[in-house]
Amino acid sequence: MDSLSRRTLLKGLSAAAVAGAAGSALGCSAKTTTSSSGRIGADILPTFVQAGNAEPALKSASPLGMSGYFEYPPNPVAAVSKPPLPGGQVSALTYTFDPVAPGKSGNPLWQEVDKRLGGKLDITYAPAADYAQRFATTVAGGDLPDLVSIYGSVQQLPALLKAKFTDLTEYLSGDAVKDYPNLAGLSTDSWRKTVYGNALWGVPIARVPIPSVAWIRADLVAGTGLPAQPKNVGEFKALLKGLTNERKSRWACGDPGSTLTMIAASLGIPGTWIEDGGKFTSNIELEEYEKALADTRELADAGVFHPDGLVASNNQRNDWFTNGTTPIVFGGYAGWSKYEMWGAEVPGFKLGSLAMFGYDATSKPLHPRGSAAQAFTAVTQAEPDRVREVLRVLDWLAAPFGSSEYLLRNFGIEGQTFKFEGKEPILNSRGQNLRLVPFGYVSGPTLAIYDPGRRDVTQARFDYQEAALPILAPDPTQGLYSETDAAKGLQLGKGLTDARNGILAGRAPVSSWKEAVTKWRNGGGDKIRAEYQQAFSEAGPK
Repeated sequence: MDSLSRRTLLKGLSAAAVAGAAGSALGCSAKTTTSSSGRIGADILPTFVQAGNAEPALKSASPLGMSGYFEYPPNPVAAVSKPPLPGGQVSALTYTFDPVAPGKSGNPLWQEVDKRLGGKLDITYAPAADYAQRFATTVAGGDLPDLVSIYGSVQQLPALLKAKFTDLTEYLSGDAVKDYPNLAGLSTDSWRKTVYGNALWGVPIARVPIPSVAWIRADLVAGTGLPAQPKNVGEFKALLKGLTNERKSRWACGDPGSTLTMIAASLGIPGTWIEDGGKFTSNIELEEYEKALADTRELADAGVFHPDGLVASNNQRNDWFTNGTTPIVFGGYAGWSKYEMWGAEVPGFKLGSLAMFGYDATSKPLHPRGSAAQAFTAVTQAEPDRVREVLRVLDWLAAPFGSSEYLLRNFGIEGQTFKFEGKEPILNSRGQNLRLVPFGYVSGPTLAIYDPGRRDVTQARFDYQEAALPILAPDPTQGLYSETDAAKGLQLGKGLTDARNGILAGRAPVSSWKEAVTKWRNGGGDKIRAEYQQAFSEAGPK
């Protein structure tokens, strides 16, 4: 955040509670980690109690996993027996990854949500890419809504939470969460993101911790003789080279950076940080990382990447994938259904995914790990009765798959925004638009795997999850907080990304990576390391 932005924030907060929010960046980005006191004891976390009674067709073997459903349970009933907001009003600030939805006055779905809540839920939101500025401006202004999404990196976050928001420990810790049964159904790991200073400061937006997938146009690979599921890096390289035909304006992939990440994972390189005996090492310092960089440079020299791949937006890359310009794209696991939807208009389109492979026969691959919570929603300081009322609204929004609340939030009103075809709720074009109100980024349940009318897609999503979860890279920073990472991580990450891109573009040799790492260390990387090590040591046994 530049000095002007910091001065703006200082108008609204004491110097001890300055918030500097920013979104994540490619590479070693800063992230909102958790408790400043270090790893989190089980006693502070809410008791987990399964929410809802929908019987899944596919049940995950992992507590981190999502259940899969082939149909929506018939005759859905309300998970919350009475309106949680009788005659009241709750305001929220959040983010979205979707286009702007029609406002409440022209949105019968939102109006029906208010009706079932018994009051008014007013949501102000911004695109995720712009949320940092909206958050900073709102905090600086001092007039906070009842609910505020904490998303991305936030400087001095523990101090900000204590200054402006409610310590929810007495309301949600342990068995106290059972007063809010739908919140009790959120995964234990997702709550870790909300813990700072041994206190609970929000309600998590729970996610399965699988950040991304390598998608492949299976229809474009079929019949080529190329390995559609590479078993090692050699086969992966052969696939990329075989899919490339520059004369036909086709390149295998438009994302060299994510290709590097996949090759690094094939070498068993863990996540951003590796802990050994209390000492932390960044993955970028490993010899294996430089090896992965050299392999990716080899692919770049072979011309397998789109010429604009290093500077393209994700939207551009997705367009290239859909129209066949690049048959491989890396995208969020949570966006699986969107890729199916985009491809529905393309004749012959068939979506596939690349399973994680080892570098060679001796390698044990790891799958990159995401967060078990995308963000969390903090409750602005208020009297206890008001806090409980706001939590009841969050609990209603977290009603799980199979409930009538879930059906309303995700599909809308039968006959207006969707209709049942057999047991499947099928959205119409109006519903696709009206449902974009970002209720789920204010509060939501543990997600379910469900694609109406597409059992094959549900099965494919579930199978990928079950293969990925057992090999997720460990994250020793879970439950730790580094102020330097929050303040400078994005800036430092950009320097690394620039250096990496220079190598992949052929402007610098692979050997120059060591210089970039040294610059990262001297610029703040070593300080981040020291802060994580100290927090890890202070936390003691987990």
